[in-house]
Amino acid sequence: MYSKMALNNVKKSFKDYTIYFLTLTFAVCIFYSFNSIDSQSVVADMSKGQSEYVKVMGNMISVISVGVSVILGGLIIYATNFLINRRKKEFGIYMVLGMGKRKMSQILFLETLYIGIISLIAGLLLGMLFAQVLSIFTAKLFAVQMTKYSFVISNSAILKTILYFGIMYLLVMLFNVIIVSRYKLIDLLCASKKNEKVKVRNPYLSSFILIVSLIILGYAYYLVNKVGLNFNDFRFKVSLVFGVLGTALFFYGFSSVMFFILQKNKNVYLNGLNIFSIRQISSKFNTNFISMTIICLMLFVTIGTLSTGLVIKNSAESSLVNQTPFDASMQISNIKDTKVPVLDALKELNYNLEDNSNYVLLRQYENDMSTKDLLEKYATANDEKQTLDMRVFEKTNMLKLSEYNSMKKLKGESIIDLKDDEVLVSSDYEPLKGILKKFIEKENSIKIGNKEFKIKEKKILTEGISTSRVSLFNLIVPDNVVDGLKVSEEMLNLNFSGNNKEEAKRQLTDILTGFMFDNNEYKNLNYVIYGQTREMAYEASRGISTIALFIAVYIGIVLLLSSAAVLALQQLSQCNESIERYKSLRKIGATKKMINKSIFTQVITFFMLPLAVALIHSYVGINVVNSYMMSIGGGDQLKSILVTALIMFIVYGGYLYATYIAYKSVVNNENA
Repeated sequence: MYSKMALNNVKKSFKDYTIYFLTLTFAVCIFYSFNSIDSQSVVADMSKGQSEYVKVMGNMISVISVGVSVILGGLIIYATNFLINRRKKEFGIYMVLGMGKRKMSQILFLETLYIGIISLIAGLLLGMLFAQVLSIFTAKLFAVQMTKYSFVISNSAILKTILYFGIMYLLVMLFNVIIVSRYKLIDLLCASKKNEKVKVRNPYLSSFILIVSLIILGYAYYLVNKVGLNFNDFRFKVSLVFGVLGTALFFYGFSSVMFFILQKNKNVYLNGLNIFSIRQISSKFNTNFISMTIICLMLFVTIGTLSTGLVIKNSAESSLVNQTPFDASMQISNIKDTKVPVLDALKELNYNLEDNSNYVLLRQYENDMSTKDLLEKYATANDEKQTLDMRVFEKTNMLKLSEYNSMKKLKGESIIDLKDDEVLVSSDYEPLKGILKKFIEKENSIKIGNKEFKIKEKKILTEGISTSRVSLFNLIVPDNVVDGLKVSEEMLNLNFSGNNKEEAKRQLTDILTGFMFDNNEYKNLNYVIYGQTREMAYEASRGISTIALFIAVYIGIVLLLSSAAVLALQQLSQCNESIERYKSLRKIGATKKMINKSIFTQVITFFMLPLAVALIHSYVGINVVNSYMMSIGGGDQLKSILVTALIMFIVYGGYLYATYIAYKSVVNNENA
C-alpha cells in the first residue's frame, strides 16, 4: 500500500521533482563518465607512456571523486529538504487522517528510493554516452589516432557510482526520517499561512558595511596581485581570507543600499510591480546573504578552474618547440658513490648508440660564483626575488665553448667565436627574462674569479640546449675557464640516423619509459637515466596538461552544477513562501503578464548578481594565473574564455530558464 502511494506521489509531483531529478541525473552522468576515462577504447591505441598518464589521471579523479561525492551529497540533502518543505500541508493531512510519523517516514523513504533509482539509471545511461565523447576528446588531447572505435562500458565505474550514490541516498533517507520525526501537526497545517517577513536593514549601516566590503576586496585584489601564486606567502593567505570576508559583507550590505537608492527614485520604484519586486529581492538577499556568498565563491572557483585549466593545456604545449631541439636527450643520476657515464650506461643496456645516431656530450661546470649575487640588484619585483631564491642559483653553471659549438653543429647551426676575455649568457627560463634584460642593459662585463669578461653582443641566448629541459642560467665561456671545475651535469643530445632510425627510437623510448615509470627491470642498477625523446616530451606535456584540464573541468562542472541547482531550489522554495503575496497581487488587479515580469526580474537578479561578483573575482584571479602562465610560454586565453563562457551559458543559463519556468508555473497554478 505505502509502496504504491509513494510511487503515485512521485508521478503526481513530477513537476516538483524535475529540477531535483535532472540535477541527480547530471551528477551521476558526470561522476560515471569521468571515473570511466581510464577504461575507454582510446587507451588501447596509446603508447605505454600515454597510457601511464591516463592511469595516473584515473587515480587522481578517483581520489577527487570522494570530495565530489561529499559536495553532491550536500546538494541532494538540500534538494530533499526543499521538496519536504513544499509538502508540509500534505503531510499534515496525512497526520489528521491518522497516519503516524513512522509511516510518513516510510513513504518518504520509498519516494526518495524511487527517484534515486530512476535518476541513477538515467544518469548511468547518459554517462555511458558522454563517456564516449570524453574518449574521443581524450584521443584528440593526446594526439592519438584511433585505429578502431568500440563502445566501452566500465564495470568498475558503474560499481563505484552505485556505491557512492547508494551511500548518499541512504544518508538522505535517514535525514528525511529525522526531519519528519520533528514535525508538529499545527506547523504542518499552517505552513502555507506562514510568510517570510520582509527584512529591510538600516540603509546607513548597510552603506557603511558596503563601503568596508569594497575596501576589503580592493585590498585583497592588491595583495594577490602583489604576491602572485606564492601559496607560502602569508599575504596570499590574507588575500583569500579578505576575499571571502569582503564578499560576505558585500552581499550583506548591497541589497539594502540598492533598495534605499531605488526607493528614492520614484519613476523606477512606483513603476508597475517594482515596489513588490524590489522589496522581495532585498528581503531575500538580506535573509540569504551567506548562501549567496557561498554560491558566488563556488562560481568563482568554477570559472577559475575551467578557464585556467584550458590555459595550462595551451601554455604547456606552446613552449615545447624551443625545448625539443634534438631527437632525444638524457642524463644520468648515479646511486650511492658509483659514477657511471651515460655512454657506458647505454652500452650496458645493449643500446647501439654509435650506429643509430649522431650525438654530442654537453657538460655543465659548476663555479662557486653566486648567480643570485650577480643578478640580485636587478630583481625588483617580488616574484623575481622569489625566483632567485631557488637553490640552483647559489652557484653558477658554465658551458665549455667547444662542447657548445659541437651542440650547435648537431643542430645544423653556425658555431660561435669567443675571445679569451668574452662570455655569452644563455637562458630559456621565462621567470629570469625580465631580470636578465635589465642586467644586459646595465652591465658590460662579468667578473669570474679575478678576471673581468666582456659580455659579447649584449644579448641573451634563449635557444634550448637539450630536449625537454629548461636551461635556467648558463655562462658560455672559453674552454680554459672551466679547467679544474666540477662537472655538475652531463647531457647526451642525439639525432637518430641510418636506416634503422625507427627501431632505434623505439628501443631508446622503451629504455627511457622504463626508468620513468619505475620498471622492475632496472631497479637493481646503480644509476637512473633521466631523459626523453622528442615524442616523449610532447606526450609528457600533453599528459600533464590533460590531467590538469580534466581535473579542472571535473571540479568546475560539479561546482557549477551545485551552484545553479542550489540557486534554483532556493528560488522555488521562496516561491512557495510567497504564494499568499502573489494571490494578493491578483486580487488588487495585477495581470498575469505583470506577475511573470516580476518573477523574471527576481530570478535573473538572484542568478546574475552572484555571477557578476564571481566574474570580477575571476578577472583578478585569472590575470594572476596568466602572469604565471606567461613564464612557461603563454597560452590561448581567448579560446579558454570562450569555452568557459559556453559551458556557463549552457549549464547556468539552462538552470536560470528552468527556474523561471518552474517558478512561473507554481505561481500561475496557485492563482488559477
